[in-house]
Parts: sequence; C-alpha cells; structure tokens
Amino acid sequence: MAEFNREKFKDLIHQVAWQVRDRDGWGLVKLFKVMWFFEARRYTIEGEVFSGGAYQRDEFGPRPRGVYPILAELEREGRVSVRDEKFHSRTVKRPIALTAPPPGLLNESQARDLSYWISYVDGLSAAEISEESHDYGWEIVSQGDDIPLYAILAERVREPKGEELEWALMRASELGLS
Repeated sequence: MAEFNREKFKDLIHQVAWQVRDRDGWGLVKLFKVMWFFEARRYTIEGEVFSGGAYQRDEFGPRPRGVYPILAELEREGRVSVRDEKFHSRTVKRPIALTAPPPGLLNESQARDLSYWISYVDGLSAAEISEESHDYGWEIVSQGDDIPLYAILAERVREPKGEELEWALMRASELGLS
C-alpha cells in the first residue's frame, strides 16, 4: 500500500464537504462512506491508491483511521467546521466547508467517481448507507481493526437453489463437468 498522504486526505474531506454543502442530512457517517467507497473502488477498479489513508471497522461501517484529529486540523485552518445539526429527529455532526477546496486535487476520472459516490450516498439515509457498507469485508474484521481497500470485493459464497441450481447442473452437464 502507498504511503499515507495527509494533505491529500485532508483535501478529500474538504472536497466532499464542499460538494455537499447545500444538501440536507449530511453528517460524518455519510462523509466517511463516500470516502470509503471512493477510495476502495478507485483501488479495486483503477489500481490507484488515492490518499493511502487507512479505514477501520466502526459501528456504523468503515471509518477513516485518525479522522477526528484531521477534522480538528481543518477547523483550525478555517477550511471546514463540524457542527451539530438537527435532521429529522436526530442530531448529526455535519462537516461544513467554509472555503472552496484547493484546486487540482482530482483528475477528470476521479472527479466523476467522487460525484457518483456523493450522489449514491445522498440517496440513502445514514442508516441505509451504514447497512450498505456492512458488507462481508466489513463483517470479517474485528471492531477497530483496519479494513483493507480490497475487502470491498469480498462476498459470501452460497449454495444455488431452485431454478438457479437446475440451470447450474444443466450448464455443467453441457460443458461435460458433471
């Protein structure tokens, strides 16, 4: 894995906070999910390590390791503020971009992918997106342990049943495998 690029990681937080500044219901849970999906998919599809940041298993899904001191640093720099905000019957910790992020963080492909993940996460509640990120890769690590980016590819293998089993047996026979 590539070395951690703290500035790129901070800029990614700032970029997401900027892009969601006018959207309702954006708390840290959603921020963390966008970061996880963006970085894990860039790694597994493009072979690219974006920030080199580590993600760990948390109650609500993958969370960037060491993110809270970095958020405090962004606050001290006057770039992002984290505020309590009422959303429906809950209070969320909302990251609010106070300034535009520095230019040049993302190339065209990265910008498109980040926008996709923001839109994807935006369409779900924090509970739904947490459930979405509680995949097998998340389940097989212990609370607080790091989740490798490639864990997003982990799936459960299950026995086929019914029509699916019939099709598989027929296809295996056609191929001379049974």
